[in-house]
Amino acid sequence: MPTIQSLYDPNRPTLLLSLHPENTQAILTQTKRFEYRRRFYQDAFQAFVYTTGPNGGVDLFIQCETPIRGTADELAQLEQADPESLRQYFAGLESGLAIPISKVVELPKLSLATLKTRFSNFVAPRSYVFLDRPARQAQFAYFFQQPVSRMVVNEKKPR
Repeated sequence: MPTIQSLYDPNRPTLLLSLHPENTQAILTQTKRFEYRRRFYQDAFQAFVYTTGPNGGVDLFIQCETPIRGTADELAQLEQADPESLRQYFAGLESGLAIPISKVVELPKLSLATLKTRFSNFVAPRSYVFLDRPARQAQFAYFFQQPVSRMVVNEKKPR
């Protein structure tokens, strides 16, 4: 069985990113192909996703392209998102970011309890942290050893 390591792109930084369960599920079902953020890292990246909530844990690995900056209305057109909800989310800002999710890999869930037992410094991030920093090298290596359960490649849509 292939591991996440086989999908690793050494040219992209690796993040640990927190998402709510409904967003994780929408990414898995391909109804969400963009992650919207008010501000975020500005380049393409790969990330392990920590799904928040009582049954939380790391259960996805995603590869994301360079974020697209635009107004709420412009970003809503990318995947026919609700422009009003994006206007509310980006209220007070001239623009926001839509992060294209190009590849989604499901892995067996690594629960918060498991991660805290294995790594004394594990904390679920409020937004994101870089895993390829010295303090997180053990987590970085452990996550990449995990088996691939399922993989989905999102087709690029014309802009």
